[in-house]
Amino acid sequence: MQPISFCINTARNELEYIKLLFKSLKDNLKSDEHEIIVFIDSDNEGTFEWLLEQKLQFKNLRVLKNILPVCYGYARNINEMFKFASHDIVSYLQSDMVISKDYDEYILKHVKPNMVLSSTRIEPPLHGPGPEKHTMNFGLAPSEFKYEEFLQYCKENRQENLTEYFFAPFTMYKDVWNSIGGHDTLFRRSREDSDVLNRLILSGVEIVQTWEALVYHFTCTSSRGKGWFDKTNKEAQLRARMQEQADEVEMTRMFRKWGGFSHGKPFEYHYNIVANIEFDSANLMLLPVVESFFDKVGVTNRDAYDYLVNADEHKYANELLNFSQEDWANYSCLYNTQNLQDRFMLGEVQGDIILAFKLSQINQENYNEVLQNLQHIIHNAEEGDWEVGGLVLSIKNKTNNIKDKIKITNPEIKPEHLYEVY
Repeated sequence: MQPISFCINTARNELEYIKLLFKSLKDNLKSDEHEIIVFIDSDNEGTFEWLLEQKLQFKNLRVLKNILPVCYGYARNINEMFKFASHDIVSYLQSDMVISKDYDEYILKHVKPNMVLSSTRIEPPLHGPGPEKHTMNFGLAPSEFKYEEFLQYCKENRQENLTEYFFAPFTMYKDVWNSIGGHDTLFRRSREDSDVLNRLILSGVEIVQTWEALVYHFTCTSSRGKGWFDKTNKEAQLRARMQEQADEVEMTRMFRKWGGFSHGKPFEYHYNIVANIEFDSANLMLLPVVESFFDKVGVTNRDAYDYLVNADEHKYANELLNFSQEDWANYSCLYNTQNLQDRFMLGEVQGDIILAFKLSQINQENYNEVLQNLQHIIHNAEEGDWEVGGLVLSIKNKTNNIKDKIKITNPEIKPEHLYEVY
């Protein structure tokens, strides 16, 4: 059997999940020659010590330990695990997953070069059913997990069909991941999966989901925290709300980068667009909603400009990842970031494609029909001046730069920030 590097990231409050995942790895992998890589981003339960003990059972277990007082985050630590992996095939598993019998055999049956292969999740009904997964409750926490019932369900519900979908857990050849630069560390709390999927598809990689390799997924443990679904758990609800706010920021980054949102159907074109906004409204809160569709934004009002350039876009991610302001100053070098002072200008901005309007002109209708479809409108328009939804669009020159977005470069980790290897 071809060896696989299984890559798992974990953080605070996840030891019981890791223990269950490791039980399933021990019981259900056909080969013990695979490499198991665990990245410990943070630890408050002795996960590191427990994993070192597991080296007696898993001969190819490697533990990567973050030594910083803050978390790398999963976009960054997945990249590092894939970089560290010894084998050509890498397979990512989240810490709150449980694999089914012969999991390695089923993914190796289907994975090919230039392909990303997703396994199929079985999830409790916390998010509702979906055509991309099985919905079945075998437990909301490891302590109540019905392990044998889960294995029997998998045995009875494996299907040989293949569909087209992408989510974790996924398996691929490492060189495919490296060819596009891996996850963009611009996305610190979510949407890194949608971004990397866009880039994989645009680079010609085949997206496949197998319904033979099954996993149980407790859902959202790493992002929203343990017990996020319990409405009586005030701490969990506070963290879940903070994650929702972080999600809104990440969606803004998706819009800025791609001109809209896509998970699996990326635009085949992207044009750099400038907005010149006459600020004639007291509604400052409308600006962040509007600006994300443009590459550069000029505003006529000092208050509006200050509001945009002084926004703390890392507030929620930093709180969730345990960053103080001093920490962010010291460790922001680990991530791709956006310079708001380069993005926003006081006064008019020049460009090949310009949309000019008064802020008060934006309403629900032209937001939906114009702003959300601006890339499509420009793609299908001739050069010249146009009125769209009451807004003035000037096109001097169209350059499709979508291919420039496929491969990204993340900052190199400084030696003093590098994780330890055990």
